[in-house]
Amino acid sequence: MEADSEIVALATALTARVWDHYSRVTASLGLSGPESKALSALVPGKQVPMRVVADRMHANPSNVSVVISRLESRGLIVRQGGDDRRVKGVQLTPAGEELKEKLNAAYAEGHPALRGLSDNQKVLFLKVLRRLAQD
Repeated sequence: MEADSEIVALATALTARVWDHYSRVTASLGLSGPESKALSALVPGKQVPMRVVADRMHANPSNVSVVISRLESRGLIVRQGGDDRRVKGVQLTPAGEELKEKLNAAYAEGHPALRGLSDNQKVLFLKVLRRLAQD
């Protein structure tokens, strides 16, 4: 079906634009992609186990430990728990919470998936995205 091909092509083009936007936003805040994903995986005011952070990042726990160490050295998170760094929980510091808020705001501002849509179109798009997220 011709519409299927166009949907795939447009979704692919949008994905590229979203990735470019994401890369620019993270770089503007002095973060790497994995660092921003780790911040996004954390919940303000709550300790999150490292394995959960790794799951949310879709990453190997040993790789996540390196990213967490970089964020910890910047004072953005603290580790809590036992001696094995992989089983510790991590929590955002106030500076980490502030940076996460900035990241979320900057990411939403001018996001390619929202640009130029009316409020009604955003509601419809949200319904479609929720449906797609179910699979």
